[in-house]
Order: sequence, then structure tokens, then C-alpha cells
Amino acid sequence: MTSFQITIEPHQRAAGRFIGSVRRGLQKAYAEAKKNNGLKQSDIARTIGVHRSVINRELTGLKDMTLGRVAELAHILGRKAVISFPEILSQPGQNIEANQQPLEMKTDYYFLSEQNEDSNNSDFRFEVAAQ
Repeated sequence: MTSFQITIEPHQRAAGRFIGSVRRGLQKAYAEAKKNNGLKQSDIARTIGVHRSVINRELTGLKDMTLGRVAELAHILGRKAVISFPEILSQPGQNIEANQQPLEMKTDYYFLSEQNEDSNNSDFRFEVAAQ
């Protein structure tokens, strides 16, 4: 039986993790807005001027988003997206940097679980933005 090994370069892995983290952050922000305010994807689409299916595809990962769209969605959800680029402190033999500061995405709220701990295990932190 033929076996295939797929190699993912470190820069491709970093890109995938970054994109996934941003998408998960937007999905959580949308779920919160939907729960608290009854916001629907059609409301977001109407505000941006696109069809609801475009918003659905972007939030579910079936369509890539530009940074501009990420900022638009964050604004509509009542959040502020801020991204920083800390230096990577790499450790030989690790694919996740142990001493790396996580990328920070500041929003107008902070995600907490019932145990009062961070519920977001991605490369992003969600903190209350300054008013």
C-alpha cells in the first residue's frame, strides 16, 4: 500500500494557526453578539452590503477574509481588532515556541469560562479595549 507523507513548512504552519485563531476569535465574538443582542448574519451582511452567504462562508472558513474584512466584522460586532507582532523565541526541537509572547487581539470584551479562566486557547488574547 502506498503511503504519503505531507510536509508542512514552519511558515505554512504559522500562517494556518494565525488564520485559525483569527477566525475562532470572530466566531466567538459573533456567538456572543448573537446571544446577547440577537444579531444575525443577515444583519452583518446588510451592513457590509453583501449576501448573507458571504458572511457565512467567511465565518465558517469556506472563504478567505482580507484584513479589511476582519476589521469590518470586528467593528460591526462592537469590537476593536488590534494585532501585534512579538519576537519569536524559538527552542530547538519544538514546533511551538515555549517562551513566545502570544499575539494579542484587543477587543471590547474579555472571554472568560465558567471557572473564571481564559476560555481561548489560541494565539490571541481578548481583553477589554480602552474606551
